[in-house]
Amino acid sequence: MMHSVRWLSVAQASKVLGQLVSVVVLSRLLPPSAYGVIALAGVVVTFAGLLRDLGTGAAIIQRKELTQSLSDTVFWLNFGLGLTLGVILAVSAYPLSVFFREPELAPVLLLLSVGFPVSSLTAVHQATMERASRFRELAILDVTTQVGGLLLSVGSAMAGLGVYSFVVPTLFAISVGSTWLWFKSGFKPGRQWNRGEFRSLWGFSGNLTAFNFINYFARNADSMIIGRMLGAGPLGQYGMAYKLMLFPVQHMSWVIGRALLPRLSGIQDDLAAVRQVYFRVLGGIALLSMPIMVGLWALRVPFTEVVLGPKWHIVAALLAWLAPVGIMQSLMSTIGSTLTSQGRTRELFLLGIFNTATVLLGFFAGAQFSVVGVAIGYFVANLVNFVVTVVCMGKWLRAGLAPLWREMRAPVCSSLAMGAMILAVDWGLRAQGIPPKLGFGLLVAAGAATYLTVLALAFQQSPRVLLNTVKGKA
Repeated sequence: MMHSVRWLSVAQASKVLGQLVSVVVLSRLLPPSAYGVIALAGVVVTFAGLLRDLGTGAAIIQRKELTQSLSDTVFWLNFGLGLTLGVILAVSAYPLSVFFREPELAPVLLLLSVGFPVSSLTAVHQATMERASRFRELAILDVTTQVGGLLLSVGSAMAGLGVYSFVVPTLFAISVGSTWLWFKSGFKPGRQWNRGEFRSLWGFSGNLTAFNFINYFARNADSMIIGRMLGAGPLGQYGMAYKLMLFPVQHMSWVIGRALLPRLSGIQDDLAAVRQVYFRVLGGIALLSMPIMVGLWALRVPFTEVVLGPKWHIVAALLAWLAPVGIMQSLMSTIGSTLTSQGRTRELFLLGIFNTATVLLGFFAGAQFSVVGVAIGYFVANLVNFVVTVVCMGKWLRAGLAPLWREMRAPVCSSLAMGAMILAVDWGLRAQGIPPKLGFGLLVAAGAATYLTVLALAFQQSPRVLLNTVKGKA
């Protein structure tokens, strides 16, 4: 697993760097409304993406024995769904733009619909490579498409293409990635369709797909509500803050989570070993994501002023509530892989229902006030969900809170000390009238130094531990 994590870390490091460059550069070149339009498109495209896969990729990875008949059946199922969804999305582009009151949404959706039949052709190819832990090759692909997409995105923005600066790199990544996977994976689809294999998929993939749908609404209802009720501008502001909050969820925790499913599937009958791996993984995620999110919370005002610029001023208020959500979601991001490896997709589905219900309630309550109200509602809902999830996972894995705290105490205490130091230094620098850019750099340095110092002196963990975690060795 650790070898897989190292290569996935390389791929995700390129994505993190690419997104950071994208945030700094594109936020200066594009208006918030462009981010709002692509956020609305993302709501629709993500939903269609769930229908395209139906959890079949995870089924291929989780199976103890993989047959050619099952792979062929999944291939033709995915291709049929991808083609159908591409056509439906193209036809629905204009009505959806009318519903969201955003005319620019229609051509964006029309272009993105092309990607569905193309990407569906290689869903099995990618799952086959992940099952075999061929993450080195997948990392090379990810880095290539990320760098190429970033260059295309910045070039398109400088050429004045607006929201299409997000569309062009997406289509580039799909076309290059699908072509590469088709020739590199080693899987060659046959013409067979096995009804028995298809029925066997439903017990596993059915509950997993249902969970993914529920999780989709929990993650995207805010964009739907803000886009419909408040417009593309406020949605763009919220989307920027949400993207910053998702960094540890989508990147660092995703690295480990992606390698976790095949690892835990291999030891699924040894619950003690599963518990050990699970808690070690949570500790590694917290070691990385917690200081980032606490630092972002403490730095939210100078970060918005220096990095994003004055037109994004609302982002600071949004991050006050969304940064803590990033911590909770990064820790909960391994639940899907862990329960799926145990065949507990029904429990995953039921947990998803509860989590989505609380999140939707928070969104609707907050939207009655403002876009910041939506963020507050999201925070409260995630706090409730986090507590419930910790209790449920402890019951299902037959574990108490003691092993969890042993892994979490070092990053928790070190991050809190770091946050307090940043706030104290920020107050002093503002009182002295230090220029914003210089002050921001000093705050970042003070925060990093404090985190590493507390980690070393109070918990005897040297910077090498953090470096090894990034590399996937811890």
